[in-house]
Amino acid sequence: MKKNVLLLAVMVSVIVLRAQDASLVWSSLTMSWFGVDFTKTKVLGLEDSPHKIRDEYFKPWNDVTIDMDLTKMFGKNAVYKDPNGITKENLARETETMNTGAEVEFTDENIADRVKQLSTGSKKAGLGLIFIAESVNKATGNAVFHVTFFDIASRKVVWHKKMTGKAAGSNAKTAWGGAVKDVFSQIDKKEWKAWRKEANY
Repeated sequence: MKKNVLLLAVMVSVIVLRAQDASLVWSSLTMSWFGVDFTKTKVLGLEDSPHKIRDEYFKPWNDVTIDMDLTKMFGKNAVYKDPNGITKENLARETETMNTGAEVEFTDENIADRVKQLSTGSKKAGLGLIFIAESVNKATGNAVFHVTFFDIASRKVVWHKKMTGKAAGSNAKTAWGGAVKDVFSQIDKKEWKAWRKEANY
């Protein structure tokens, strides 16, 4: 009986702590957007070489957010955009495993480990947001992203959702930037409010 009570107490504590962590996503008045991470992404079905994809496509896919009004979208007083660190990491990734095998599936542990390694530039505290791209698949026309909010100071993930974006564009250089835009569009139209309700905040 005592064991069951102790287990229940631990479970309640975990739920409360998660709720407290998640509250940072909505209570923070500012946020930093660090871009789209392609350092572990599987890119399947594209005819271009992995080197070309890395050197010529990753940055344009990331740059689609430059003109987005993320401040309004996320209801913040300010959203700082600093994708320079992740751009450098994307351009430095190895290409040998980029288009080998089937799609991967990132675990919560994979996401947490990646956040710990991120370069956040001059930002040492506050709420951070990054999209960790799991896969880009020409056959399905979809890209899979992990929308990841984290506490910059502790590098702790506080809210994380897996989402799929639909490619939109006339060529590979623009189509997968379109998938990034699609995820933001889904967040803006529906998911942001749904997540807030889910987090009871």
